[in-house]
Amino acid sequence: MRPGKGRDRGRGKPPEQAQAYHPAREVTAIVLDYFPEGYYADPHKEHRNKPVAQALGLRSFLLLDGIPLEPVDSLEYVSLAREIERTLPVPGPGRVREKTFKLACMPGADKNIYCLPLNVRDPALVRLLAETIESENPKVTVVTDLRALKSVAAERGLPDKILVVPRRPLTFNDLSDYAKSVLEEAVKKVIRDNEDVFVEFFNIAEPINIRLHSLNLLKGIGRRTLLQLIEKRPFKSLAEVKKIIRTDPVESLAEKILEEIRGEAKYYLFVRPPPGVEAPFFNYYEEARKRAKRK
Repeated sequence: MRPGKGRDRGRGKPPEQAQAYHPAREVTAIVLDYFPEGYYADPHKEHRNKPVAQALGLRSFLLLDGIPLEPVDSLEYVSLAREIERTLPVPGPGRVREKTFKLACMPGADKNIYCLPLNVRDPALVRLLAETIESENPKVTVVTDLRALKSVAAERGLPDKILVVPRRPLTFNDLSDYAKSVLEEAVKKVIRDNEDVFVEFFNIAEPINIRLHSLNLLKGIGRRTLLQLIEKRPFKSLAEVKKIIRTDPVESLAEKILEEIRGEAKYYLFVRPPPGVEAPFFNYYEEARKRAKRK
């Protein structure tokens, strides 16, 4: 079923679904900014005095921040691991105390989960953590060094460097000034590197209502151009689209995606509306990605 089909196309998905924000939706990201000493204004207090990076997720255009396990550069692709906390009773001199461990966890190609302890170096504590977690869930393996986690990413064909992200994503206002300035370039890079997906969007885009088509929301597409696009579908490249709209489709797509990331759109074609924003969401990015993958 195409986005919007079988329902009031002016309404899109229900607001509660459109606001379903969670970093677990993302697998990889493109780095926007990197702070080797931490970022003083980061909404996650634990990121204010340690290396942190801000990034844009590639699956849902979700804004993220996290701990890079090694230095990263702006506009570099990274794999994402989830930041997990686990509290265990730890024997100590004369008493047992509770200690909270942080782990970077990511699924492997075998569907098992691999976790790297982040805040513990004592081999005895690592063994205790591994024994406890692995006994509870045989599909989870605790690894002891970064190389092991990087090999998990490599087996899935993911980027070599890893960013460990917490559960709470960022908003546009959380971004540093530099991250905001490089965001447009990052979005354009994602579009160019995934051209087949965005070509598919032009092939499957549908009317929102009787007066407005999804393609009309892109700069350079008026009524006459819309009719030409529909007549010429399906397209095989953005170059073919450009011959009709006479402007760079990468520019038009990026402008629309940035509007949605900032939470300023009336209709959301690609990016889920930010929490608190009730607006129609059509999820074309995911649908186009699925269709491109099947070809």
